[in-house]
Amino acid sequence: MIGLSNWSVGAVGTDSGATATQASDSTRQWVVTGISGHTDADSLIQITDGTNVLFESKIDVSAEGFSFHFNGLIIPVGTGNAAVGKVVTSSSDSFVTIYGHSAP
Repeated sequence: MIGLSNWSVGAVGTDSGATATQASDSTRQWVVTGISGHTDADSLIQITDGTNVLFESKIDVSAEGFSFHFNGLIIPVGTGNAAVGKVVTSSSDSFVTIYGHSAP
């Protein structure tokens, strides 16, 4: 498709989770196609548009391990809004990456 471009952004967190933000662009709409990372504590995993929660899941590290991968998503974020991926809580170590594409 003409005009599409891929993007990804990651962030390291410590004792208060991690937040990765694809900054807003008044001329583009972000479409999040995945979120991945790790955390050392049970946590919510969220994708937001900076205000509204668009996707949410929970990771239980004692049952599922410390890493998570949600691929194959199609989560449009309104034109002019940021795309934000969050590990909401952690004890001392977390990382999150969100990725997708954009269109004019």
